[in-house]
Amino acid sequence: MLATLALMAGLATAPEPPQTPASLTLPTAVDLARAAIDACAAQGAHVSAAVVDAKGNPLVVLRDEQSPKPPIAAPRKANAAVVFDLPGSVMEPREKTDPEFAAKIAADPDHLNAHGGSLPLHVGATLVGGLAIADTSHETADQCARAALAKFPQFH
Repeated sequence: MLATLALMAGLATAPEPPQTPASLTLPTAVDLARAAIDACAAQGAHVSAAVVDAKGNPLVVLRDEQSPKPPIAAPRKANAAVVFDLPGSVMEPREKTDPEFAAKIAADPDHLNAHGGSLPLHVGATLVGGLAIADTSHETADQCARAALAKFPQFH
C-alpha cells in the first residue's frame, strides 16, 4: 500500500510532456498567400506572395496571373522577415542607415530582400514563418500584407 501511495504521489508531481511547438500548416499558408494577393488585387495591384516556414523555406509562392514579374522577390522578402524577425517596413530604412545590416543583406541576395511588404509570423512568442508580397510599391505591399494578416488572428 505504501509503495502504491508513493507511486501515485510521484505521478501527481511528474512534469507534463513538452507542448508541440506552434506551426504554420500548408493549408493556412495557401490561404494566407491567397488573402495577400486578394488584398492587393482589391487595390488594383497584381502581385506575387510567398509564405515561408520558421526556417525561411518556402511553403507556398503564388503569383497573380497579371503580375508583371516572375515570383522571385516575395520568397526572399519572406525569408528576410524570418531571419531578422522584423517586418520589411523596419528593415528597409535600416538597410539604408546601418552598414553592417546592409552588408548582411548584400552578402546573400539570393535569399534576402529587406524591402517593405514582408512580415514575420508569430504564434504567441514563437516565430512560425513569414509572409511577403512583391511586384508592387513597397508601401502597397506592406498594406496588403498587413490586411491579409489581419484575417488570421492566430498570427501577429
